[in-house]
Amino acid sequence: MGLRQLHHFVTLLEQGSFARAAAALHLSQPALTRSIQALEADLGTLVDRSYGKVRPTAAGALVLERARRMLRESRELRRDLQLLDEVEIGEIRAGFGPFAASFLLDPVLEALVRRYPRLRIDVETADTTTMLRALEAERLDVFVGESRSLAQLGHLQIERLPALETGLFVRAAHPLAQQRDISLAALRDYPVAGPRLPAHIHQFFREALLAAGNGTAGNDGTGLLTVTCNDMHALRTLMLAGDAVALVPVAMMAEACAQGAAVPLRMRPRHDLRAQYGIVSLAGHTPSPATRAFVAQVHAALADHSAAGASAIPVR
Repeated sequence: MGLRQLHHFVTLLEQGSFARAAAALHLSQPALTRSIQALEADLGTLVDRSYGKVRPTAAGALVLERARRMLRESRELRRDLQLLDEVEIGEIRAGFGPFAASFLLDPVLEALVRRYPRLRIDVETADTTTMLRALEAERLDVFVGESRSLAQLGHLQIERLPALETGLFVRAAHPLAQQRDISLAALRDYPVAGPRLPAHIHQFFREALLAAGNGTAGNDGTGLLTVTCNDMHALRTLMLAGDAVALVPVAMMAEACAQGAAVPLRMRPRHDLRAQYGIVSLAGHTPSPATRAFVAQVHAALADHSAAGASAIPVR
């Protein structure tokens, strides 16, 4: 008994006659007859030939049900193997928000290139609004970005990731570096650099500045930032080179702080600057093998990062 014979048997009963089944299978009728006879020699009488239309015997009905299941599973196995192979020759179009890119882009990209050297990879780094438009236009397959502002959009599939802690950092020789109880209003004396922020974060800083007694939230659109850039590494370089204050992920500052080159500001009141991030795709779309590989590498990079304790910087 083989899958080929079972396929012939199922087709015969679906077509109702040897002639029609042979035509559907592109076989000669004698060849089909021999195939069915070989199957019956193995399993017993399966086809009742006493009527004008072939019918299954009791044993044939049982074999028919199982044969259909086996053939379906065979097709699914072949499809899954083909999809697995397509990771090698497929394509992934992925996006990263600026915070996520600062510590996830390098390890994820390196792992994908190492494991799937023939995979075509197109990576975009942008703010959430830009990536959402690209996802909806199907220019992106998936992105890792700020997800709180997207939570109510039913056409999206969002896999939440651990909240990303961010903080305000300065170089070690900055005038604010050794001070305590620094208010947001005090930062207005210095350039403050950060990425393009979601609307609710804009509003948070505006309200916090007003509550701190600054009198005005400023005219720059954020209430705090004077330099806006989505490249976190550029922001870190800017901060280390002068008196700019950088709003960046805590994770990316571990090395600079350990080397004594940068310090987190000791803010009062302390503001919870956690960013809710997630893996975002279109709901109802089956992810491609390449997309699944990308998501797996994002989780692996997060696990490695957590195990290394890279975010253990006290932001007071």
